[in-house]
Amino acid sequence: MPELKRYNVRLADKLKNPHVLALRTLKTSKQIESDNWSTVLATICAMRKSKFDWCAKISTGPSDSVKRWIRQSPILKQWVKSDACLVSPSEWPKSVYAAFRHRLIPSPHEIANVDMVYKYALNEWSFRNYLVVLLYCMGFTEGQIAEGYGVSEKEVRQLMFNGVEALVGIPQFLIWSTATDFRQAMLPGNLTRVPIRKRARFLAALQSNPFLADTQLCADLIRSPSYFSYLIYATPKRMRLSKGCRIHRTSEELHVSTKP
Repeated sequence: MPELKRYNVRLADKLKNPHVLALRTLKTSKQIESDNWSTVLATICAMRKSKFDWCAKISTGPSDSVKRWIRQSPILKQWVKSDACLVSPSEWPKSVYAAFRHRLIPSPHEIANVDMVYKYALNEWSFRNYLVVLLYCMGFTEGQIAEGYGVSEKEVRQLMFNGVEALVGIPQFLIWSTATDFRQAMLPGNLTRVPIRKRARFLAALQSNPFLADTQLCADLIRSPSYFSYLIYATPKRMRLSKGCRIHRTSEELHVSTKP
């Protein structure tokens, strides 16, 4: 029987499609080089013989090489055939909640479907942990991830905890998590000292997708305890998955289950 191996993720992979890369981290006897989400999605739909309700028209067709990869990846093959395929769970494992801060807790569905514009990791360690978080958000159980990684479920939860903890350290993630509608929210006075063009680009990013916003200016916003408190508790709110930052990757589990 062919030996099952995991893809060795490097920080240089950061600009690849994260959802495909997360799938590639599971044990397999055959790796693929493609990171084209549309091709992988089309192949999954073909193997399931049905499309997902949330899925718009797919721009590419299924791939024979992707089919072979899925068939030679035991956990991936099991997941593709299951009802949990690309269905985000409704809650996090209980031990992971403590990794979130400031009572800002995006759901697995929100994490799976927001365009972070590659701002989901600051180093290789946090990048790898983020991909474990993403696998969970895409509908893999802790047990499946554990088997696909060759670790215990407890270790999976620790990797997820570490991944979320790293996300919380990213200023854009915290600002996005506040679900602030920056078209209506008040802005701090010190922002007037920023050159007008840079300020305009910054405000446009906040209004569409905070992950596109300047890192230093985002850090300045949350550095002020009073203004950060305002962002969390008092600003006009909107859906986190607004039009400017939403990508379509999963649906959301309708029922609530108990996670260990």
